[in-house]
Amino acid sequence: MTGTRTRPGMELYRPPNQRDPGQINGTRLNVHAKEFVMTGSPLQGSKSTGNILHATHDENHHRKTSAKSITNNTLTSAGHLQAQRGVQFSGEQDAASRGRDLKRSKSMSHAHGGGNQPVASTTNSAPTAAPPEIAYLFEKTPSVSALVKSACNNPTELQPNQLMELAKILVDKAMDDRAHAQSYASICLIVAEKESSGTFLESLLNISQFAVEKKCYKDGTHRYHAFMAFLNELYSLLKPKQVHLNPYATVPPTLTVLSLIVQVCRSVLSQKNLTQRTEVECLFFTVTTVGRDIEAEEPKLLDSLMWSVRDAFLSATTSPPIKKTLLQLVELRATKWHLPATAIMYYQNPNPFP
Repeated sequence: MTGTRTRPGMELYRPPNQRDPGQINGTRLNVHAKEFVMTGSPLQGSKSTGNILHATHDENHHRKTSAKSITNNTLTSAGHLQAQRGVQFSGEQDAASRGRDLKRSKSMSHAHGGGNQPVASTTNSAPTAAPPEIAYLFEKTPSVSALVKSACNNPTELQPNQLMELAKILVDKAMDDRAHAQSYASICLIVAEKESSGTFLESLLNISQFAVEKKCYKDGTHRYHAFMAFLNELYSLLKPKQVHLNPYATVPPTLTVLSLIVQVCRSVLSQKNLTQRTEVECLFFTVTTVGRDIEAEEPKLLDSLMWSVRDAFLSATTSPPIKKTLLQLVELRATKWHLPATAIMYYQNPNPFP
């Protein structure tokens, strides 16, 4: 039939290595032509490709490092288990021997605090030396100064009667010298922390109790404010150490000191003529410092103290300035130890609203 178009035959695709080495479409393929030869620098990957490859390399390195760390920990745990059991199997012996041959790198040692470095203790440690003000506080009595230094350095070398005598000396000095109340309290804390039997701390609390009841007056001179300041300083130093010192007594020392503070304050307020402003100011400072703790530990103690404050405020013999201070203390406790700004202005300024 004339005019019929013939379709060309379709050839199957073959890769170059399977083609006829002679002809492609009637033309010989020259694989060594310059168009097929790579010249110049080799091909380089893009930045994104490089980042992916670098991240893959880091991940593989991290996996290898983690695997080594897990192996080390496993071998160490196996060694501990073997030591506890007392029986080792052959496979465990090989693993333990390999674990002993492994050494920790310097970087790992520093990361974990070092193999040979001492570990810091978490317990409260007492000061190692006596306070420098001992020589000044006891300059007139060298024998007492030597006793205090020995007690601060190593109280375990002293006899129990020496520790009891030291507690008596410190209480007497604190009642006569309000200006150095903090120094005497610091000495007491140093000796109490280093003395393991608890003799000094128990003697200190017992002598303080006796002083509150019998010795706050001496030759007609009031010593309430000095002893109150000493107890306040002693409590502020004992409070952070109460866990460390509690095993020495059935009652926590801090609670005993708080009870002594309340007794001293009530003794001040029970005077017939409350005219000593220094005592009332010391009382106000002490109660504002430890009032929250007294309310949290022994609310009844604080209630008894506030009753004495109200009685002193209503007394006809109390001077007006002292009444104003006592009223501020009552209002301070009523506002949960946070006075509003207007109340503070009233108590600080004699005439806030002219």
